[in-house]
Amino acid sequence: MKLPPLHSMRAFEAVARLGSVTAAADELCVTNSAVSHQVAKLEDWMGFPLVERHGRGIILTAEGERYKRSVCEAFRLLHNETDMLRRQSQDSAVRVSSLPMFAVSWLMTQMHDFWARHPDVRVALHYSRSTTECDENSTDVAIRFGRPGDYPEFVAMPLLEGTAIPVAAPGYLTEIGYTGLADFDRVHLLHDDDREYWGEWLACAGLDRKLAEGGPLLPDGNLTLAATIAGEGVGLLRRAIIKPQLRSGTLVPISDISIQTDLHYLVLTPRNRAVPRGAMLFVQWLQSLPGTMRLGVSSS
Repeated sequence: MKLPPLHSMRAFEAVARLGSVTAAADELCVTNSAVSHQVAKLEDWMGFPLVERHGRGIILTAEGERYKRSVCEAFRLLHNETDMLRRQSQDSAVRVSSLPMFAVSWLMTQMHDFWARHPDVRVALHYSRSTTECDENSTDVAIRFGRPGDYPEFVAMPLLEGTAIPVAAPGYLTEIGYTGLADFDRVHLLHDDDREYWGEWLACAGLDRKLAEGGPLLPDGNLTLAATIAGEGVGLLRRAIIKPQLRSGTLVPISDISIQTDLHYLVLTPRNRAVPRGAMLFVQWLQSLPGTMRLGVSSS
C-alpha cells in the first residue's frame, strides 16, 4: 500500500479542517511557508490541485473537498485511538485492596523498595475492612485474612502467619503497675471488631472470659494498633504485622501466651481473568520480603 507523505497529509488535514494556512501553521507549530510547501508536495504526489488561493484565504477544489472528508476522518480516528490507548496506559495502575492495619503498619513501611525496583508500575491502594468480601473485577491484588478456600474466585497464597499476641505500650504498663497475669484485672482491653477473640485468648491463659466484656470495640485493626501505641490499653494483634513496633520497643508483649490458628494473611489474585504484568511483579515482590511465605514456607 503506497500512501502520500504523512507530513503532507497532516498539513493538508489541518488546512482543510481550519480553512486557513495561518491557523494550520499555528496548530502545527511551523511557518506558513512550511505548510504551503507540504500541501504543494501532496498536490504533486496526487497529480491535481487540492487548494486554491482566494484573496488572502484559501478554498478547496472539488477534489480537495472530497479528500478532506476521508483525511480528516482518518486523522480523527487516529487521534481518538491514540488518546484512548495513552489514557489506558496511564490508568493501568495495579489495583491493590488491603486490610487497613496490613497496609499502614506493614505494607507502606516497605513500599519504597517496590517503587525503587519497579518505577514504571503504579500502585493504586485502597482499604477494605472486610476480611471476607473481595471483588475480582475491580481488584488485581488483594490482602485478606483467613483460609485460601474462603476465596474461590481467587488464587489465594499464604503470605504471613496469623499468630496473635497481647501487646501494650511500655508506658501504659508502668502506669497501671502491670507485672504479670496476676495483674490482668487492671488491663483495659482493646477489641478489634469483636470481643470473641480476646475471649479465646483469656481461655488459653486460664483467665475469666468475662474480662473480654470490658473495653472499647474498634472497627478495624488499624485503629486498634493506633490506640495500643497511644497507651489506651492492650491490643491482641498479629505478631507478623507488628514486628516493626516490637523491634523498636514501641510495643511489648505482656505475656508469652499466643493464639495460633490456621488463618493467614493471604495474597489474592483473580482466578478467572488475566492478571496484569504489574500485579504479578507486585505479588512476587511481596513474597520476597522477609518474614513472608512462598508456597507456604516462610522466607525469613
